[in-house]
Amino acid sequence: MADKGLSPDQLIAALLEGKSRREMMVILARLEHGGANIYQSFAASERNEKARAALLAGAEREEQNSALLKTMTQVKDKCEKCGKLLAPPAPAQCCSFQCTFCPDCADNMKHVCPNCSGELTARSL
Repeated sequence: MADKGLSPDQLIAALLEGKSRREMMVILARLEHGGANIYQSFAASERNEKARAALLAGAEREEQNSALLKTMTQVKDKCEKCGKLLAPPAPAQCCSFQCTFCPDCADNMKHVCPNCSGELTARSL
């Protein structure tokens, strides 16, 4: 299945090679979620209470990372200010967290997201 000559880092790099930023984030979100499950399985069989707690904390961080990446890659289909439908391929403006606005509302807000103060740029899918 996997090339035994490749290190884990090389395997991950190969998995992400040639992908767009969004595609890489989607893959990483899935890896983070899977990592959380692995941490939890390690914790389930860990007899040392402190080690178990550390593994469960690690699982929680992995889930938080996964949730963040999912938020940052979720395409929204309406303007968060005026409610105009923006289903792709309609033009829209988004920040890094995918807060989504129609071009008119983005212009009125001077292309600054009211939620995170990030720059609103043309949505890329």
